[in-house]
Amino acid sequence: MNYLPTPEVRFIAEFDVSFLKFRYFCVTRAIQGKSTGMNTPADPSDITILVVDDEEDVVEMVSHFLEEEKYKVNKAYNGEEALAKATSDTNVILLDIMLPKLDGIEVCKQLRSRIATETIPIIFLTAKTEERDQIKALMAGGDNYLMKPVSSGVILAHVRTALRLSGIRERKFIEISGLKIYEDEHRATIANRDIGLTETEFSLLLYLVRHPLKAFSRKQLLETIWEDAMMVTERTVDAHIKNLREKLGDFAQHIQTVRGVGYRFSHEAEEAG
Repeated sequence: MNYLPTPEVRFIAEFDVSFLKFRYFCVTRAIQGKSTGMNTPADPSDITILVVDDEEDVVEMVSHFLEEEKYKVNKAYNGEEALAKATSDTNVILLDIMLPKLDGIEVCKQLRSRIATETIPIIFLTAKTEERDQIKALMAGGDNYLMKPVSSGVILAHVRTALRLSGIRERKFIEISGLKIYEDEHRATIANRDIGLTETEFSLLLYLVRHPLKAFSRKQLLETIWEDAMMVTERTVDAHIKNLREKLGDFAQHIQTVRGVGYRFSHEAEEAG
């Protein structure tokens, strides 16, 4: 006797097969991300995020906090516009499901069918809470599924995770006026020009910047920055501060001499006098 599977059984079987395909897709994308040489630092301003939602206030709100993090943001308000604006330069897509002209599930499928967009991380951001909707979205090629309402912090965390898994590592830097200090890369730039600091000069600058307005004696700086502090004199600090100031140019006014103590960093430039 032949038994026909019930709709529930068919759904479970289809889900199992689709889930295996989905896992294969994720592993393949991870390998592609590592092999493309993309695992290099990138400034947030070099990262483009496409926000897709038919509600303008949602698009504006999400775009606002992404732009505050210095990301570039493109916006789309329907499915067709999303397909037109998603390009190989897009790094992450935040996608609603209930869209006019073309729903988010279909948009996701079409993006996955295009060579230029098949590996872009897609995070569904939707008010649909049913389990079937979540499964459909993930099986269509979505990387994650967030249900509204959701905080900006959670969205940002998922965006950064998606970037990391796709092989993009955000540069960590401290920015003060035109000076950028890249902690992981041990270098600093002024107006996007590398100023060529030595390892010791970089450590000295970073330490002072991390403790604004706090005055450090030469002895304190020696013991903190120099591993062989016992082998060098306090005048070594003066020599490195002099070299550092020369490389900083006009920005050198922020590294101030504290008479009778040593040196400090101030966000306010020292007045000539």
